[in-house]
Amino acid sequence: MLSFRSHIAAVTALDEFDERDVLDHIHLAPDDILVLSGSLVDGSGTPSSDFDFCVLAREKDERFHRETFPRERHMRYYTSGDRVKASFDYLPQSLLGVDVEYRTVGEVTDMLAAHADLYAYLRTRARKSSAFAASAVDFRLLSRLTYGVPLTNAPAFEEVSRLVRPGEVAYTAFRTAVGSYPDFRDLAGMWAQRDHESALIAARKLGIDTFRGLTHVYGNTNRNPKYLARFLARLPERLAPVTDRFRHLNAYGVQDPDAAADAVLEWLDLIDAAFAEIRRGRDTADAFVSGPDFMDLLKGELHQTMSWNAEISNEYCFRAREAAADVPPLRDLLAAMTRRRAAGHTLPLRTWAEGRVAPSGEDNKSA
Repeated sequence: MLSFRSHIAAVTALDEFDERDVLDHIHLAPDDILVLSGSLVDGSGTPSSDFDFCVLAREKDERFHRETFPRERHMRYYTSGDRVKASFDYLPQSLLGVDVEYRTVGEVTDMLAAHADLYAYLRTRARKSSAFAASAVDFRLLSRLTYGVPLTNAPAFEEVSRLVRPGEVAYTAFRTAVGSYPDFRDLAGMWAQRDHESALIAARKLGIDTFRGLTHVYGNTNRNPKYLARFLARLPERLAPVTDRFRHLNAYGVQDPDAAADAVLEWLDLIDAAFAEIRRGRDTADAFVSGPDFMDLLKGELHQTMSWNAEISNEYCFRAREAAADVPPLRDLLAAMTRRRAAGHTLPLRTWAEGRVAPSGEDNKSA
């Protein structure tokens, strides 16, 4: 019988389980590649986690169709039209569940090719992006493939996994997490209104996004923020003073509403500290755009038809901190924006734009 128990990470208070009972939920065919992954494998699981399996079949068969899918017990199904994509069930007398995804090898290789295109595209962008949403990439499955364990047909899985590039997945996750100036601009508007409660919520979101980006710099491919504290705990020990401050503020917040304004400023300090670690770590992450190359991407967005004003200056001052240390702290940027002024910085914005021309509004690309 197949055995996967040795691949389950140590989880406190995990219920006892029968491997055969778990495997009975899968409906495995002889030439399938069976992959085990999920939080119970990567060490972020809890006693209420699921066993996450992915079945990679050579071709679609009766398991992929609503009317012929093997039905047992009270299993639930996720379908798209007639296509069965996954099944879900719980183990009796346990908090554990069993989730199984059904894919073909061709579907997965097509997805990996789509991610390669997405990665190449995101390397040309300096802005936060949500392009993955329209990219035909199932990011959750893609992340799981970076650490999944083949339980059957390991050589065939090896052929598929050669196309999985964890560093590139981490960069894609990073580019979709960090660096949202619109979020900071919203925060500044709330601050100007002295709506410190809303500003605190906005600051917390910006902080979570930025610290999630920091974990991606160090190789985390999982975009799900619910286990962020656990992913932060895996970062190098020298980052502990920064990550411990984040984990405390994120988990416990402030008790007194009168402390909201100070908490916003504390969040901004933490975000600055995270950006400093991002700058330090990105040049050792092979798949990441280097700091100088990122600054070149920023330059490429500038052109003479842009209207030079405090807003444009502050936007680039915020975004450049991902790669440049000589920008003012976010506290100072917030104060300048509250006064409707440009923060002082040394970025040569007008110099960057010299000789660059583009029609107004054309996707921020310079010629």
